Amino acid sequence: MYILWDWNGTLLDDTETCLAALNDMLAARRLPTIGLDYFKDHFAFPARRFYEELGIRATGPEWQALAQEFHDRYHSRTPRLNAEARDVLGRLHADKIGQSVISALRQDLLSRDTAAFGLTDFFDHVYGVDNLDGGTKVARALELKALLEKERGREPLVVIGDSLHDKEVADALGARCVLFGGGSHSLARLAAVAPAFNSLADCVSCALEG
Repeated sequence: MYILWDWNGTLLDDTETCLAALNDMLAARRLPTIGLDYFKDHFAFPARRFYEELGIRATGPEWQALAQEFHDRYHSRTPRLNAEARDVLGRLHADKIGQSVISALRQDLLSRDTAAFGLTDFFDHVYGVDNLDGGTKVARALELKALLEKERGREPLVVIGDSLHDKEVADALGARCVLFGGGSHSLARLAAVAPAFNSLADCVSCALEG
């Protein structure tokens, strides 16, 4: 078995940080701000569609500027690591269960953040994307799967993440999926498509039972 972790909202406890950055953007445009429950019930990838639903519309270069604005506002705050993350990663590592990260975060930021939290040694690979769009990570996940098969041969994959997009990634990989309700999506939304739990430890237990 091999585990592919999502980063933002899963190992990184940053949903409230994302919400605060988004509400800053809404307030700057004199648009209504939103609460955490609304965010968890409605946020989805690609992020651009969610922004449009809230009244923030942009295309082409304007969207790139918006994405940069969000990340500037996000990085003015300090998100924290999920309280369970270091323990569950350490236990899997000790049990010699392979782990990598697959994220829709830009590669340089993902590499920087995982290193800053001292997690690099837990992972074989840390795979991000080449943009700030908040879009799909399916193509990168397929690249990672191909690399893992070359390095390790075929073995069952389990994707653990906090969004419906993580289920889409798992489906594209032919992998199992276990979802975490403590991030960007509500537990009810996630449980409609895959096993879902509010604890990373419970997510890992479910993954191992499969």
